[in-house]
Amino acid sequence: MHFFQKIYIFALKLASKKNGISLFMDKNLINSHDRFFKQLFSQKAEVSEFVQKTFPPEIAENIDFESLELDKTEYIDAKLRTNYSDLVYNCKYGKLEIKISLLFEHKSYPEKFPHLQLLGYMLKIWEIQLKQKQKLSPIIPIVFYHGEKKWSNKPFANYFKSLDKNLEKYIPTFDYQLIDMSHYTDEQVSKLFNSLQLQMGILIMKNIYNEQKILQEIDTIFSGINQLLQTEQGEVFFETIISYLYFATDLETQKLVEKMRTISPKAGKKFISTAMRLKMEGRQEGRQEGRQEGRQEGRQEGRQEGRQEGRQEGRQE
Repeated sequence: MHFFQKIYIFALKLASKKNGISLFMDKNLINSHDRFFKQLFSQKAEVSEFVQKTFPPEIAENIDFESLELDKTEYIDAKLRTNYSDLVYNCKYGKLEIKISLLFEHKSYPEKFPHLQLLGYMLKIWEIQLKQKQKLSPIIPIVFYHGEKKWSNKPFANYFKSLDKNLEKYIPTFDYQLIDMSHYTDEQVSKLFNSLQLQMGILIMKNIYNEQKILQEIDTIFSGINQLLQTEQGEVFFETIISYLYFATDLETQKLVEKMRTISPKAGKKFISTAMRLKMEGRQEGRQEGRQEGRQEGRQEGRQEGRQEGRQEGRQE
């Protein structure tokens, strides 16, 4: 195993352990947030506008957004992919035309040691660049946070207790761009972004833990739904929204449909058909999981019975 890879795996495991999350446990709720985040930020136009509107001007004005390209390289191990997600974009920066990487990481809960996980990602990116004989590119880590609890943003050196100035030079020093949605009001989000996908997507993620507010403000959140549904891409994204609400909340489908119908009859119909499909798919997955569990239990019982019979026959002989 490569040296960078060992550090990368160690950093992710340590960050996971410190946050009380099992690396290999399927976190359905976290996965729902991650899937929706990836769908929202996998579009070049939305990422370009998001960065331009949320980044410090001195950084944003130097990014060549025309050169922005989604990096399809998988930077995390398949076993770790259940609980960790990343989106990486490459682009040119400044007059020197050097390439930089924008590393997007989504969080729905506070992270005690975000630098460790981000450092793991960054090491993996640089390792692959070296393997492909590319120049190492600067990386801007971006954390998009929409959780309920307050995010504590502190320097990496603060993780270490009783650190004097003589030791500080041995500690990696880097920062990340934090986009904390608790710092924005719903009205600010609606006015900040021109993209309907960004408006709706971010408003839903921002309020996903306040289900009653989603119901109360649904006409505001989906005020541009008729315009969104005029394109095939818009219809696909609306299905993604429905799936996100279906899996990440306990909102009753009927209540959502009734509210949606008052805004747009077309959206109401789309909501019903998508929710029914998700329900059917859930039943099929449940049946398959039940069959697999039944087979595993049967095998275990068979093994146990065989062992017991073998012991008894051995004693009798």
